[in-house]
Amino acid sequence: PGSEIQRPLAIVVIGGLITATALTLMLLPILYLRFAFPKRKVSDV
Repeated sequence: PGSEIQRPLAIVVIGGLITATALTLMLLPILYLRFAFPKRKVSDV
């Protein structure tokens, strides 16, 4: 009893690990480059 739960749960856990790793390696650097540095305003001198 309970063994029918293991396979779907393992699929969800592995899928979550893969998704989290992909987001960390791809999406986070893109968001960092987009929002980390403030835009410079051109001042009229």
